[in-house]
Amino acid sequence: MSKNTTAVGNRAETLACEYLLSNRYKIIERNYKDRFCEIDIVAKHKDTIAFVEVKYRASADFGGAIGSVTPTKLKRMQNSAQYWLAKHEDYMDYQPRLDVITIVGDINFPEIAHIENVN
Repeated sequence: MSKNTTAVGNRAETLACEYLLSNRYKIIERNYKDRFCEIDIVAKHKDTIAFVEVKYRASADFGGAIGSVTPTKLKRMQNSAQYWLAKHEDYMDYQPRLDVITIVGDINFPEIAHIENVN
């Protein structure tokens, strides 16, 4: 991955965190990695733990950002979420949820959409 791609990805994740914070989520962890996959953001909101995939695309062509979230990716996220919860017993009573935040357009003035409970 090039430095520019990494920088844009980091910027997209930061925008997603800012969006979540502005909607009263608490960021618990960023870039959680295990043997299943990487989860971009783990956040708490009320009685829910959201495991969030962040997808950035410059345009909505070819299915846009949400079109790149495959059933395989969602299954890996689900496995990682279960693994994360097993290691963080303080959050076992929270309702787990898989979310996707899409960021489309100019990275400095993007459109942000939050899709909750993606399955």
